[in-house]
Order: sequence, then structure tokens, then C-alpha cells
Amino acid sequence: MSKVLDGHRTTGISQVGAAEFFWDGLSPQLRTRMTALGRIVDLPADHLLWEEDQRPGFVAVLLSGFLRMLRYSADGRRQIMVIVPPGELVGEGVETRAGYRLEAATPVRLLRLERAAFERLMEEVPDIGRSIYRQCVGRLDRLQRMTWALGLQSPEERLCAFLANACQVMPFEPGGAGGILTMELPRADIADYLGTTRETISRLTHKLKAAGLIVILDPRRFEIPDIDRLARAGACLSGRAAPALVAPRIAQGTQGVQQTA
Repeated sequence: MSKVLDGHRTTGISQVGAAEFFWDGLSPQLRTRMTALGRIVDLPADHLLWEEDQRPGFVAVLLSGFLRMLRYSADGRRQIMVIVPPGELVGEGVETRAGYRLEAATPVRLLRLERAAFERLMEEVPDIGRSIYRQCVGRLDRLQRMTWALGLQSPEERLCAFLANACQVMPFEPGGAGGILTMELPRADIADYLGTTRETISRLTHKLKAAGLIVILDPRRFEIPDIDRLARAGACLSGRAAPALVAPRIAQGTQGVQQTA
């Protein structure tokens, strides 16, 4: 899984898109203060943090791993709305009920803060509210892009865009025009996020291999010869840029966090 080592998330990539994420917008001093105010929690994959109709009693900064925000339709179908990457805050702005179910998509590490303590800190430090605003703007943009992708792109285009963007948020060993990607999300999550089925994801993965867009090293590791070519394959026929199906992340988004549980 994604790791935080000596206060840095190790991804092997350079900084990308720092401004829209909560943790990135805070000063080192404020990150240290929040770390002292909260506690580090490690949770296994599929752990339920809260239900759709609950008001969570805490907020949390994701330090490593991935969370999923999801809903179930009336007939029981699961739709993952947001994949939460390290550095984002969850549970903010919830006044009555969350409106979504929050689960761990992978093993995760969180900085958990009780809501009352966090809200007192917000009143004292305006920078926290500004960082939350930037995160919300970025998350809304990603939701809009996802709506566009589900309506206008084919499953193959969505998968290409997803894999190209995953190179920015998951373990990636760069080399030449591409590199080796380690996919941390389970295939079922990818399918539900992209609005398709696991069988379709499997079929399309082999189709991308046949087209030379990826090389399957094992079920979780893919060599991508040319990221730009893969990203272009994920763009709509109109020529518009492929959507950010997973938020762009930075390599140092979790700096300043103590690693003792």
C-alpha cells in the first residue's frame, strides 16, 4: 500500500496539484499542532467509518491508503462517487447526515480528530477553513469531470484515463516516457468507480495490452510504455482532456505527521 516514511509519502513522483488538498494547504506548524491534537489510527481494508445516514463524530486526515465514498441504489447496486487519496480531510462540513457511506478501500492510516476539538481549532485558525475551501473546490471539479466521463466516454476511455491518472497517486517507478504502476485499488472498486463490471475491466485490460498501451507484469503491476499516449487514449473523441478520475496527488502531502500509533 502507499506508505508514509519519515513524514513523506513514497510514490517516486514529483509534486502535482498541491493547492487543492487540505493537508497541503497547512503550514508545518499547524500540521504539527493538529497531529498533537488527534491520534493516529490504522484500519484494515473494507473497514466502515460511517453510514450514509450518520453524522460522524470526528474528522480525519488520510495519511496513507485510499478511502471510498459510495452510495447504494434502491436495487442494491454500488456506485463509488469519490476515491479519497492521501492528504485529504474527510468528515468536514457535515451538519446532520453524511449523505454517503465511507469505507477503507485499502489498509489506511488516519489522523483522527474529535469533531468538537477540530471545530474549536477552526475558529481559532482561519487557515484551516481556507484549506477546506480549496479541497472542496478541487473535489467538486473532480465530481463534475466524473459526471462528464460517465456520460460521454466509453468504458475503455475511462479506464485509460484512470490508469494514466493513477500514475500520479499510486506507487510508480518512472522510466523513459512511462514506468511501472502498482495498482493499489481492488478490481471491484475500479469497476464500480468507472461505472462498469469487473469482467469488463479484465477484458479491457487485455485489450490495452494488445494495443501496446500497457504490459501486464502481474495482476497488480503494469508497465506503461508511454503515459502521454495512454492519457490521449483516455480523452473523448472531441479532443477534450481526459478527466481526473482520481485526484492528482503530491509526493509530500503527508509531511510533518508523527508515525507513532
